[in-house]
Amino acid sequence: MSELSTGTKVKFTNGGSCTVKKELGRGGQGIVYLVDYNGNDYALKWYHLPYPDAFYANLKKNAEAGAPSESFIWPLAVTERQNDSYGYIMKLRPKGYEELGAFMLAKARFKSVECVIDAALQICTSFQKLHIRGLSYQDMNDGNFFINPETGHVLICDNDNVAPNGVNMGIAGKVGFMAPEIVEHQSLPNRNTDYFSLAVTLFILFYLNRPFEGAFALSCPCMNEDAERKLNGKDAIFIMDPTNPKNRPVPGVHKNVIRRWGAYPKMLQDEFIKTFSSEAMHDPTKRTMDRKWEQLLVQLRAFYVQCPICGKMTFVNDETPTQCIECGKPLTKPVLVKCGKYNVPLVPGQKFYKCMTTFEEDHDTVVGEAVRNKVDPKKWGLVNKSGQPWTVTLPDGTVRNVDSGSGMPMVIGAKIRFSKDITGEIVK
Repeated sequence: MSELSTGTKVKFTNGGSCTVKKELGRGGQGIVYLVDYNGNDYALKWYHLPYPDAFYANLKKNAEAGAPSESFIWPLAVTERQNDSYGYIMKLRPKGYEELGAFMLAKARFKSVECVIDAALQICTSFQKLHIRGLSYQDMNDGNFFINPETGHVLICDNDNVAPNGVNMGIAGKVGFMAPEIVEHQSLPNRNTDYFSLAVTLFILFYLNRPFEGAFALSCPCMNEDAERKLNGKDAIFIMDPTNPKNRPVPGVHKNVIRRWGAYPKMLQDEFIKTFSSEAMHDPTKRTMDRKWEQLLVQLRAFYVQCPICGKMTFVNDETPTQCIECGKPLTKPVLVKCGKYNVPLVPGQKFYKCMTTFEEDHDTVVGEAVRNKVDPKKWGLVNKSGQPWTVTLPDGTVRNVDSGSGMPMVIGAKIRFSKDITGEIVK
């Protein structure tokens, strides 16, 4: 490998070039340099080894196609070969972002539960966009995700192993994130193995513990290949498996998951139990897909509301009464707006997003909000912020329009035509 010195000019295959300013760091794959590109600072990853032509061609193809979403710190341009070495340029990671592993070690903390949910939702959305392109990531691990703890914004790095589904660039992944069929040397990375790695990543986000590191893991005196196969292969046991207690979290050791498991709603617990079940470990098609995770997380976000008793944030659901996770007082089942796939509690401050009221996958744009009546705080309703009028049909058959910027009172049985796609109904 030829290392690059300060002042070296490196040409790209697209005709551009950059100038090396200094080394930022090095690892197993190569060296990362700070470079000047068109008057701005970027990072250049320069490989240690002469990777095969297929790797180089795939890297160029990905750079030319552009990033699937803004969350990916994607290859922007690939360099020409230089003494059997080459690399690619990418944006620098801004300050204020922490590695996923830092949250597990309590070196970083999320500002709020909303930030955790937003980070999880952004990760799922990003990988869905990648998979829609026919690609698979193939090397998801805790070193790939950098998250701003104040906002939940996510950046995904090390994207040079992304390849078409079914095509592998020689990377198997990281133990603990690899799907069991990869651990057992029965498969190469693909979209279904991505789904497994995605579920591991989400579990760590919410519970700050790895999903298969419990009592059984602690009983292994030496983490050799045989032990790794037992812990992470097809016979691995999810630490919260409801039927097999062999690998349960150990009090005093796995404090994070013990404290957090009951704090999140059963709907989230059930999805992890399903995707880490023995059936899904042996049959990759049984794993939760990114799109399903997206829908669940949008619903989870809607269920996170302010407790009317203590004023702190807690989770409710749409089926049975719950208790506030902060004050422990019982909460009555809220009035809901049933719209499309989602049941949205109609409580003050609740936001309605475009993905709830249309078929668009926009999880960020707010189109409505539940607010208290300014004259009578005991009354409240729903304000239209969509930029388009809503058509409301009241229980007596009266039809009225609610223009953007205007509000409507909460009336049980009222139907709201949010868009040509979705009509919601207020139910008790």
